[in-house]
Amino acid sequence: MDGRQEKGPGTAGGNATGFGWALETTLVHAGRVPRAPVSTAMPIYPSTSFQAPTPEELDAVLGGEAAGYSYTRHANPTVDALANAVAALEGGETAVCYGSGMAAIDAAFYAAGVRAGDRVLLSRDLYGASLNLAQGIWGEAGVETVVEDFGDLDRVEAALRRHAPRAMLFEVLSNPLLRVADGPALVALAARYGTVSIVDNTFTTPLVCRPLAWGADLVVHSATKYLGGHGDATGGVVVGRAAYRARLLQYVKLRGAVLGPFEAWLVHRGLRTLAVRYGRQCDNARLLAERLDASGRFARVVYPLLPHHPSRALADRILGGRGGAVVTLELRGGREQAFDFLRRLTLVGSATSVGDVYTLCLYPVMASHRNLAPAERARMGITDGTVRLAVGLEHVDDILADVLQAAGTD
Repeated sequence: MDGRQEKGPGTAGGNATGFGWALETTLVHAGRVPRAPVSTAMPIYPSTSFQAPTPEELDAVLGGEAAGYSYTRHANPTVDALANAVAALEGGETAVCYGSGMAAIDAAFYAAGVRAGDRVLLSRDLYGASLNLAQGIWGEAGVETVVEDFGDLDRVEAALRRHAPRAMLFEVLSNPLLRVADGPALVALAARYGTVSIVDNTFTTPLVCRPLAWGADLVVHSATKYLGGHGDATGGVVVGRAAYRARLLQYVKLRGAVLGPFEAWLVHRGLRTLAVRYGRQCDNARLLAERLDASGRFARVVYPLLPHHPSRALADRILGGRGGAVVTLELRGGREQAFDFLRRLTLVGSATSVGDVYTLCLYPVMASHRNLAPAERARMGITDGTVRLAVGLEHVDDILADVLQAAGTD
Protein backbone atom coordinates (compact mmCIF):
# COMPACT_ATOMS: atom_id res chain seq x y z
CA MET A 1 0.00 0.00 0.00
CA ASP A 2 1.47 3.38 -1.00
CA GLY A 3 -1.17 5.48 0.74
CA ARG A 4 -3.09 6.25 -2.46
CA GLN A 5 -6.81 5.65 -2.94
CA GLU A 6 -8.32 4.26 -6.07
CA LYS A 7 -11.09 6.86 -5.71
CA GLY A 8 -11.38 10.15 -3.91
CA PRO A 9 -13.49 10.59 -0.78
CA GLY A 10 -17.24 10.48 -1.21
CA THR A 11 -19.43 13.28 0.23
CA ALA A 12 -23.13 13.86 0.45
CA GLY A 13 -22.93 16.49 -2.25
CA GLY A 14 -20.40 14.70 -4.41
CA ASN A 15 -16.62 14.95 -4.36
CA ALA A 16 -15.63 18.62 -4.47
CA THR A 17 -11.91 17.99 -4.76
CA GLY A 18 -11.40 15.33 -7.41
CA PHE A 19 -10.46 11.65 -7.48
CA GLY A 20 -7.30 9.63 -7.25
CA TRP A 21 -5.49 11.75 -4.62
CA ALA A 22 -3.08 10.46 -2.01
CA LEU A 23 -4.42 10.37 1.54
CA GLU A 24 -2.16 13.30 2.46
CA THR A 25 -3.72 15.39 -0.32
CA THR A 26 -7.23 14.27 0.64
CA LEU A 27 -6.63 15.35 4.26
CA VAL A 28 -5.83 18.86 3.06
CA HIS A 29 -8.61 19.30 0.51
CA ALA A 30 -11.54 17.03 1.48
CA GLY A 31 -14.75 18.66 2.68
CA ARG A 32 -14.34 22.08 1.15
CA VAL A 33 -17.78 23.43 0.27
CA PRO A 34 -17.97 24.42 -3.40
CA ARG A 35 -20.96 26.70 -2.97
CA ALA A 36 -21.61 28.34 0.39
CA PRO A 37 -25.21 28.23 1.62
CA VAL A 38 -27.01 31.41 2.58
CA SER A 39 -26.71 31.66 6.36
CA THR A 40 -29.09 33.54 8.67
CA ALA A 41 -26.04 34.48 10.78
CA MET A 42 -22.93 36.19 9.45
CA PRO A 43 -20.33 33.45 8.86
CA ILE A 44 -16.90 33.58 10.45
CA TYR A 45 -14.14 33.68 7.86
CA PRO A 46 -10.98 32.67 9.76
CA SER A 47 -8.96 32.43 6.56
CA THR A 48 -5.78 34.49 6.38
CA SER A 49 -5.91 34.56 2.59
CA PHE A 50 -8.53 34.36 -0.15
CA GLN A 51 -8.43 32.96 -3.65
CA ALA A 52 -9.69 34.85 -6.67
CA PRO A 53 -11.31 33.21 -9.73
CA THR A 54 -8.59 34.59 -12.01
CA PRO A 55 -5.15 36.18 -11.59
CA GLU A 56 -6.51 39.31 -13.24
CA GLU A 57 -9.17 39.69 -10.55
CA LEU A 58 -6.64 39.12 -7.76
CA ASP A 59 -4.37 41.72 -9.34
CA ALA A 60 -7.23 44.23 -9.38
CA VAL A 61 -8.08 43.56 -5.73
CA LEU A 62 -4.47 43.89 -4.58
CA GLY A 63 -4.11 47.06 -6.62
CA GLY A 64 -7.18 48.63 -5.05
CA GLU A 65 -8.95 48.79 -8.40
CA ALA A 66 -11.70 46.33 -7.46
CA ALA A 67 -13.51 45.29 -4.28
CA GLY A 68 -12.66 41.87 -2.94
CA TYR A 69 -10.46 39.94 -0.56
CA SER A 70 -6.88 38.80 -0.75
CA TYR A 71 -5.36 38.81 2.74
CA THR A 72 -7.06 39.29 6.11
CA ARG A 73 -4.66 42.05 7.21
CA HIS A 74 -6.09 44.02 4.27
CA ALA A 75 -9.75 43.04 4.62
CA ASN A 76 -11.94 40.19 5.85
CA PRO A 77 -15.65 39.57 5.12
CA THR A 78 -16.61 39.04 8.78
CA VAL A 79 -14.78 42.18 9.87
CA ASP A 80 -16.24 44.18 7.00
CA ALA A 81 -19.76 43.11 7.99
CA LEU A 82 -19.22 44.66 11.43
CA ALA A 83 -17.71 47.81 9.94
CA ASN A 84 -20.66 48.23 7.57
CA ALA A 85 -23.13 47.77 10.43
CA VAL A 86 -21.46 50.43 12.61
CA ALA A 87 -21.22 52.81 9.64
CA ALA A 88 -24.96 52.40 9.10
CA LEU A 89 -25.70 53.06 12.78
CA GLU A 90 -23.56 56.21 12.82
CA GLY A 91 -24.72 57.42 9.41
CA GLY A 92 -21.15 57.30 8.06
CA GLU A 93 -19.93 56.72 4.53
CA THR A 94 -17.19 54.36 5.65
CA ALA A 95 -15.91 52.50 8.70
CA VAL A 96 -12.80 50.48 9.45
CA CYS A 97 -12.30 48.09 12.38
CA TYR A 98 -9.20 47.69 14.54
CA GLY A 99 -7.91 45.38 17.24
CA SER A 100 -8.86 47.73 20.10
CA GLY A 101 -10.40 51.07 20.91
CA MET A 102 -6.95 52.55 21.49
CA ALA A 103 -5.84 51.41 18.03
CA ALA A 104 -8.96 53.10 16.64
CA ILE A 105 -8.03 56.42 18.30
CA ASP A 106 -4.48 56.07 17.00
CA ALA A 107 -5.83 55.38 13.51
CA ALA A 108 -8.11 58.41 13.70
CA PHE A 109 -5.12 60.66 14.41
CA TYR A 110 -3.33 59.10 11.45
CA ALA A 111 -6.37 59.50 9.19
CA ALA A 112 -6.59 63.15 10.24
CA GLY A 113 -3.09 63.63 8.85
CA VAL A 114 -1.39 64.34 12.19
CA ARG A 115 2.39 64.42 11.75
CA ALA A 116 5.55 65.79 13.36
CA GLY A 117 5.32 69.52 14.00
CA ASP A 118 1.52 69.48 14.29
CA ARG A 119 -0.56 70.16 17.37
CA VAL A 120 -3.59 68.23 18.61
CA LEU A 121 -6.21 69.73 20.92
CA LEU A 122 -7.55 67.37 23.58
CA SER A 123 -10.30 67.60 26.15
CA ARG A 124 -9.02 67.75 29.70
CA ASP A 125 -11.57 65.07 30.60
CA LEU A 126 -10.40 62.41 28.16
CA TYR A 127 -9.91 58.79 29.14
CA GLY A 128 -6.45 58.53 30.70
CA ALA A 129 -5.00 56.18 28.07
CA SER A 130 -6.12 58.54 25.29
CA LEU A 131 -4.18 61.36 26.94
CA ASN A 132 -1.18 59.06 27.42
CA LEU A 133 -1.30 58.04 23.74
CA ALA A 134 -1.31 61.63 22.50
CA GLN A 135 1.24 62.96 24.99
CA GLY A 136 3.49 59.91 24.93
CA ILE A 137 3.52 58.06 21.60
CA TRP A 138 2.53 61.00 19.40
CA GLY A 139 4.51 63.41 21.55
CA GLU A 140 7.66 61.35 20.99
CA ALA A 141 6.95 61.57 17.25
CA GLY A 142 7.06 65.37 17.41
CA VAL A 143 3.38 66.20 17.89
CA GLU A 144 2.53 68.85 20.49
CA THR A 145 -0.45 68.22 22.72
CA VAL A 146 -2.69 71.05 23.94
CA VAL A 147 -5.12 70.12 26.73
CA GLU A 148 -8.11 72.36 27.42
CA ASP A 149 -11.38 72.46 29.34
CA PHE A 150 -13.93 71.61 26.64
CA GLY A 151 -16.73 72.75 28.91
CA ASP A 152 -15.63 76.33 28.20
CA LEU A 153 -16.27 77.07 24.52
CA ASP A 154 -14.45 80.40 24.70
CA ARG A 155 -11.28 78.67 25.89
CA VAL A 156 -11.61 76.04 23.16
CA GLU A 157 -11.99 78.71 20.49
CA ALA A 158 -9.01 80.61 21.87
CA ALA A 159 -6.93 77.41 21.71
CA LEU A 160 -8.05 76.75 18.13
CA ARG A 161 -7.17 80.28 17.11
CA ARG A 162 -3.82 80.34 18.88
CA HIS A 163 -2.51 76.83 18.17
CA ALA A 164 -4.16 75.91 14.82
CA PRO A 165 -4.28 72.20 15.76
CA ARG A 166 -4.44 69.56 13.06
CA ALA A 167 -7.01 67.53 15.02
CA MET A 168 -9.25 67.80 18.06
CA LEU A 169 -10.45 64.88 20.22
CA PHE A 170 -13.21 64.81 22.84
CA GLU A 171 -15.72 62.41 24.37
CA VAL A 172 -19.46 63.16 24.31
CA LEU A 173 -19.72 61.82 27.87
CA SER A 174 -16.42 61.94 29.75
CA ASN A 175 -14.87 59.12 31.73
CA PRO A 176 -15.26 58.93 34.71
CA LEU A 177 -16.86 62.25 35.76
CA LEU A 178 -19.57 62.14 33.08
CA ARG A 179 -19.24 65.72 31.90
CA VAL A 180 -21.31 66.32 28.79
CA ALA A 181 -19.62 68.03 25.86
CA ASP A 182 -21.55 70.46 23.66
CA GLY A 183 -20.73 68.36 20.63
CA PRO A 184 -22.47 70.40 17.93
CA ALA A 185 -20.83 73.63 19.10
CA LEU A 186 -17.38 72.04 19.42
CA VAL A 187 -17.58 70.45 15.98
CA ALA A 188 -18.67 73.77 14.47
CA LEU A 189 -15.69 75.53 16.08
CA ALA A 190 -13.28 72.91 14.73
CA ALA A 191 -14.67 73.32 11.22
CA ARG A 192 -14.37 77.10 11.45
CA TYR A 193 -10.64 76.83 12.18
CA GLY A 194 -9.88 73.98 9.77
CA THR A 195 -9.31 71.39 12.50
CA VAL A 196 -10.33 67.75 12.03
CA SER A 197 -12.86 66.84 14.73
CA ILE A 198 -12.63 63.35 16.26
CA VAL A 199 -15.43 62.36 18.63
CA ASP A 200 -15.30 59.37 20.97
CA ASN A 201 -18.89 58.11 21.12
CA THR A 202 -18.17 54.98 23.18
CA PHE A 203 -20.13 55.90 26.32
CA THR A 204 -23.13 57.31 24.47
CA THR A 205 -23.42 54.98 21.43
CA PRO A 206 -25.39 55.90 18.27
CA LEU A 207 -28.58 55.31 20.24
CA VAL A 208 -28.01 58.59 22.10
CA CYS A 209 -26.19 60.76 19.57
CA ARG A 210 -24.65 60.56 16.11
CA PRO A 211 -21.78 63.05 15.93
CA LEU A 212 -21.43 62.81 12.15
CA ALA A 213 -24.84 64.48 11.94
CA TRP A 214 -23.31 67.42 13.82
CA GLY A 215 -20.62 67.65 11.14
CA ALA A 216 -17.88 65.69 12.95
CA ASP A 217 -15.16 64.31 10.70
CA LEU A 218 -14.45 61.03 12.49
CA VAL A 219 -16.25 59.05 15.20
CA VAL A 220 -14.42 56.50 17.34
CA HIS A 221 -15.76 53.54 19.31
CA SER A 222 -14.16 51.11 21.66
CA ALA A 223 -16.23 48.17 20.40
CA THR A 224 -15.06 46.30 23.49
CA LYS A 225 -17.66 48.24 25.46
CA TYR A 226 -21.35 48.66 24.58
CA LEU A 227 -21.21 47.58 20.93
CA GLY A 228 -19.98 44.10 21.85
CA GLY A 229 -21.60 44.24 25.25
CA HIS A 230 -20.58 40.89 26.71
CA GLY A 231 -17.00 41.38 27.86
CA ASP A 232 -15.66 38.69 25.53
CA ALA A 233 -14.14 40.60 22.59
CA THR A 234 -11.75 43.53 22.24
CA GLY A 235 -12.05 45.84 19.24
CA GLY A 236 -12.35 49.36 17.90
CA VAL A 237 -14.05 51.15 15.00
CA VAL A 238 -13.55 54.48 13.25
CA VAL A 239 -16.44 55.87 11.19
CA GLY A 240 -16.31 58.85 8.86
CA ARG A 241 -16.60 60.25 5.38
CA ALA A 242 -15.32 58.30 2.39
CA ALA A 243 -12.42 60.74 2.01
CA TYR A 244 -10.78 59.23 5.11
CA ARG A 245 -11.09 55.60 4.03
CA ALA A 246 -7.72 55.31 2.25
CA ARG A 247 -5.72 56.38 5.30
CA LEU A 248 -7.88 54.37 7.71
CA LEU A 249 -7.20 51.26 5.61
CA GLN A 250 -3.53 52.08 5.17
CA TYR A 251 -3.16 52.25 8.95
CA VAL A 252 -4.58 48.78 9.51
CA LYS A 253 -2.54 47.32 6.64
CA LEU A 254 0.79 48.80 7.69
CA ARG A 255 0.42 48.96 11.47
CA GLY A 256 -1.20 45.53 11.53
CA ALA A 257 -3.78 46.59 14.14
CA VAL A 258 -6.14 43.94 12.80
CA LEU A 259 -9.44 42.95 14.38
CA GLY A 260 -9.70 39.15 14.21
CA PRO A 261 -12.74 37.59 12.52
CA PHE A 262 -13.81 35.77 15.69
CA GLU A 263 -13.79 39.00 17.71
CA ALA A 264 -15.58 40.82 14.87
CA TRP A 265 -18.26 38.13 14.85
CA LEU A 266 -18.77 38.40 18.61
CA VAL A 267 -19.06 42.21 18.48
CA HIS A 268 -21.45 42.01 15.52
CA ARG A 269 -23.61 39.49 17.38
CA GLY A 270 -23.64 41.80 20.42
CA LEU A 271 -24.56 44.76 18.24
CA ARG A 272 -27.91 43.19 17.42
CA THR A 273 -29.06 43.51 21.04
CA LEU A 274 -27.51 46.94 21.68
CA ALA A 275 -30.83 48.80 21.85
CA VAL A 276 -32.29 46.37 24.38
CA ARG A 277 -29.14 46.15 26.51
CA TYR A 278 -28.18 49.81 26.51
CA GLY A 279 -31.74 50.97 27.18
CA ARG A 280 -31.98 48.73 30.25
CA GLN A 281 -28.52 49.78 31.45
CA CYS A 282 -29.39 53.48 31.15
CA ASP A 283 -32.63 52.96 33.04
CA ASN A 284 -30.80 51.03 35.76
CA ALA A 285 -28.11 53.70 36.01
CA ARG A 286 -30.60 56.52 36.43
CA LEU A 287 -32.54 54.71 39.15
CA LEU A 288 -29.34 53.68 40.90
CA ALA A 289 -27.94 57.22 40.82
CA GLU A 290 -31.14 58.71 42.20
CA ARG A 291 -31.31 56.22 45.07
CA LEU A 292 -27.63 56.43 45.94
CA ASP A 293 -27.85 60.21 45.91
CA ALA A 294 -30.88 60.12 48.20
CA SER A 295 -29.09 57.76 50.61
CA GLY A 296 -26.68 60.49 51.75
CA ARG A 297 -23.94 57.85 52.11
CA PHE A 298 -21.52 59.37 49.61
CA ALA A 299 -19.65 62.64 49.37
CA ARG A 300 -20.88 62.94 45.80
CA VAL A 301 -22.94 60.95 43.31
CA VAL A 302 -22.25 61.83 39.69
CA TYR A 303 -24.78 61.19 36.94
CA PRO A 304 -25.72 63.60 34.12
CA LEU A 305 -29.45 63.54 34.82
CA LEU A 306 -29.22 64.33 38.52
CA PRO A 307 -30.45 67.88 39.26
CA HIS A 308 -27.14 69.00 40.77
CA HIS A 309 -24.93 67.70 37.95
CA PRO A 310 -23.09 70.66 36.34
CA SER A 311 -23.95 69.40 32.85
CA ARG A 312 -27.64 68.75 33.54
CA ALA A 313 -29.04 71.34 31.10
CA LEU A 314 -26.59 70.26 28.42
CA ALA A 315 -27.42 66.60 29.07
CA ASP A 316 -31.08 67.24 28.35
CA ARG A 317 -30.19 68.85 25.03
CA ILE A 318 -27.36 66.59 23.85
CA LEU A 319 -28.30 63.24 25.35
CA GLY A 320 -32.03 63.46 24.80
CA GLY A 321 -33.15 62.09 28.15
CA ARG A 322 -30.61 59.25 28.42
CA GLY A 323 -27.73 59.83 30.79
CA GLY A 324 -25.68 56.80 29.86
CA ALA A 325 -25.02 53.68 31.90
CA VAL A 326 -22.23 54.83 34.23
CA VAL A 327 -22.57 56.22 37.76
CA THR A 328 -19.55 57.67 39.56
CA LEU A 329 -19.29 57.88 43.34
CA GLU A 330 -17.08 59.94 45.63
CA LEU A 331 -16.23 58.04 48.80
CA ARG A 332 -15.38 60.14 51.84
CA GLY A 333 -12.42 58.07 53.04
CA GLY A 334 -10.08 58.30 50.07
CA ARG A 335 -7.91 55.42 48.89
CA GLU A 336 -8.28 53.33 52.04
CA GLN A 337 -12.06 53.39 51.87
CA ALA A 338 -11.98 52.83 48.11
CA PHE A 339 -10.05 49.59 48.57
CA ASP A 340 -12.37 48.57 51.40
CA PHE A 341 -15.37 49.34 49.17
CA LEU A 342 -13.96 47.15 46.37
CA ARG A 343 -13.27 44.28 48.79
CA ARG A 344 -16.82 44.41 50.20
CA LEU A 345 -18.61 44.21 46.85
CA THR A 346 -20.15 40.79 46.23
CA LEU A 347 -22.56 41.10 43.29
CA VAL A 348 -20.71 43.94 41.60
CA GLY A 349 -17.39 42.89 40.13
CA SER A 350 -14.16 44.87 40.40
CA ALA A 351 -12.91 45.11 36.83
CA THR A 352 -11.65 47.64 34.30
CA SER A 353 -14.31 47.96 31.63
CA VAL A 354 -17.84 49.17 30.87
CA GLY A 355 -20.66 47.91 28.71
CA ASP A 356 -20.75 44.34 30.00
CA VAL A 357 -23.99 42.66 31.06
CA TYR A 358 -22.56 42.59 34.58
CA THR A 359 -22.22 45.66 36.79
CA LEU A 360 -18.53 46.42 37.27
CA CYS A 361 -16.67 48.85 39.52
CA LEU A 362 -13.41 50.57 38.57
CA TYR A 363 -11.05 52.64 40.70
CA PRO A 364 -9.65 55.27 38.26
CA VAL A 365 -6.58 56.09 40.38
CA MET A 366 -5.57 52.43 40.16
CA ALA A 367 -6.66 51.75 36.58
CA SER A 368 -7.91 54.09 33.85
CA HIS A 369 -6.04 57.20 35.09
CA ARG A 370 -3.17 55.48 36.85
CA ASN A 371 -0.46 56.93 34.59
CA LEU A 372 -1.54 60.54 35.07
CA ALA A 373 0.21 62.65 37.68
CA PRO A 374 -1.83 63.23 40.86
CA ALA A 375 -1.93 66.97 40.12
CA GLU A 376 -3.36 66.28 36.66
CA ARG A 377 -5.99 63.95 38.10
CA ALA A 378 -6.88 66.63 40.63
CA ARG A 379 -7.34 69.20 37.86
CA MET A 380 -9.74 66.76 36.19
CA GLY A 381 -11.66 66.33 39.46
CA ILE A 382 -10.61 62.71 40.06
CA THR A 383 -9.72 62.12 43.72
CA ASP A 384 -8.51 59.14 45.73
CA GLY A 385 -12.14 58.52 46.66
CA THR A 386 -13.54 58.35 43.13
CA VAL A 387 -15.00 55.01 41.98
CA ARG A 388 -16.90 54.30 38.76
CA LEU A 389 -19.85 51.93 38.42
CA ALA A 390 -20.55 50.58 34.93
CA VAL A 391 -24.13 49.48 35.39
CA GLY A 392 -25.25 46.15 33.98
CA LEU A 393 -28.49 44.26 33.40
CA GLU A 394 -29.14 42.96 36.90
CA HIS A 395 -32.21 44.09 38.81
CA VAL A 396 -31.48 47.57 40.10
CA ASP A 397 -32.53 46.67 43.66
CA ASP A 398 -29.80 44.03 43.84
CA ILE A 399 -27.16 46.45 42.53
CA LEU A 400 -28.29 49.10 45.02
CA ALA A 401 -28.18 46.72 47.97
CA ASP A 402 -24.66 45.57 47.13
CA VAL A 403 -23.30 49.10 46.67
CA LEU A 404 -24.85 50.32 49.92
CA GLN A 405 -23.54 47.42 51.98
CA ALA A 406 -20.07 47.86 50.44
CA ALA A 407 -20.12 51.54 51.41
CA GLY A 408 -20.70 50.59 55.05
CA THR A 409 -22.06 53.06 57.58
CA ASP A 410 -20.84 56.58 58.22
